[in-house]
Amino acid sequence: MIEIAGKKIATTLAEIVEPSRTALLIWDMEYAIGPNAFNYQDMLPKLQELAALARSAGVRVCYSVQTPFDLAKEEAGVWVRIRMKRAKTSDPQKLLSEKKDPHDREIITELQPQPQDIVFQKRRPDGFIGTDLDLILRSNGIKTLVIGGVATEGGVEGTARSARNLGYDVVVLTDCVGSRNREAHDMALKLMEQSFFDVVTAADISAIWRQP
Repeated sequence: MIEIAGKKIATTLAEIVEPSRTALLIWDMEYAIGPNAFNYQDMLPKLQELAALARSAGVRVCYSVQTPFDLAKEEAGVWVRIRMKRAKTSDPQKLLSEKKDPHDREIITELQPQPQDIVFQKRRPDGFIGTDLDLILRSNGIKTLVIGGVATEGGVEGTARSARNLGYDVVVLTDCVGSRNREAHDMALKLMEQSFFDVVTAADISAIWRQP
């Protein structure tokens, strides 16, 4: 710890991710999103192991679940355009005719939340926009967010930046985040690292949380 004007500041990784002050955020690991990552098979067992270790160490585990706005009644125009680009269509009516499978929004079986975990709905690629996440974290004395999930250049980076702007320490797990676009994934990790985020591996965190 360093101290300035009587305020103690965590500086080492062990201090930053000390279990009593830390939450593990598993971002958008639903069937419609997580398995699309190029590195899904590599990151899945690491996230699974880290989540189990977090619970045993007393670290809060949180899950985001993407819940889109109703396209016709609620969605903003800019996001209609984005959804059209994702669907590769110039006709917004085609979005209205898409069939929705409830299974798509279920968290994958290997990462199923446990009763003590926190699951929250969100609309945007940022866990703090339009959600109670900030209030939940502060109510539980959380000062650090460790983030894994999909997509690196989307909700992972968006949430990381908002969290830090709100005063949280943020740790991004290099081998537990992914994207369907490897180039965007690599660029996002590089940018976050160059922006002075703590970017580490799951093994780095596990070694700390395993200590008695």
